[in-house]
Amino acid sequence: MNLPITFDRIVSAIGNVARPYVLYSAATSSALATVSIVWMRLDLIAGAAFVGAAWGGVALLYGAKSLENASVAKTNAAPVVPSDGGQPAQ
Repeated sequence: MNLPITFDRIVSAIGNVARPYVLYSAATSSALATVSIVWMRLDLIAGAAFVGAAWGGVALLYGAKSLENASVAKTNAAPVVPSDGGQPAQ
C-alpha cells in the first residue's frame, strides 16, 4: 500500500509529534522554574507567572486544536435528509 506523501500528511505527522512534546516541555520547564525560584529564594509571584504562562500556552494550543477538530468534523458530516423526502408538513 503506497500512500502518496502530501503536505497535509506531513503537517498531520508533525502535529501528532509536536503536541505531546509541548506537554513534556511545559511540564519540565514548570518543574525546573519552581525548583529554581525556591533555590534562589525569589518571590513566588514570578514563579507563578511563569508556570501560568507555560500552561496557558499549552491550554491555548489544545483549545485551538479541539476547535479545529470540531470544525473539520462539522464540515465532513453528511447532511441529514428527512425520511419524508423533504416535503413540508401539511
